[in-house]
Amino acid sequence: MKKSIWTSLTKANVNKVLKILTETPSKLEALSKPLTGGQLKRPLRSGERSFIEVLAHLVNSEARSSESIYLALLVDEPLIADIHSERDWGKLVRFELLEFNDLLAYFNLRHKALMRVLSKMTESDWSRGIREKTKKRIDSIYWRARSLALHEAEHLAELEEQLAGKA
Repeated sequence: MKKSIWTSLTKANVNKVLKILTETPSKLEALSKPLTGGQLKRPLRSGERSFIEVLAHLVNSEARSSESIYLALLVDEPLIADIHSERDWGKLVRFELLEFNDLLAYFNLRHKALMRVLSKMTESDWSRGIREKTKKRIDSIYWRARSLALHEAEHLAELEEQLAGKA
């Protein structure tokens, strides 16, 4: 996917991040609407994830990203544990085992909380640092939110493409 948001912290780029993150829940709902419960649990293409597995993946990614963002707003340059959102977090919580509507509601609630925090941040908040044990560089809240937005947009585009191929 083409990176549609520049890495520089500007008001325009922050607004693009916020727009993508704001739209993700409604886009997920719209894409899932025509699918039956069985279709949500089966891969849309051979060798691909099912819709509920994609949603669980998005929840796992959002959980790790928002945790680091919240910590960076609470303490200076928090050290984030090296916990992979899928291999570690996902294997622990197993969101893909939930009913789709429950998982979508959970995703939507988490997104509302994240958007409430992000939408009130100042430019200095967006530049606050986040350290990871495995990285030498310090990421900013903007970098994390941008990465999350691009990640969600990429999965939405893949779902749209897969569903269009089913029609």
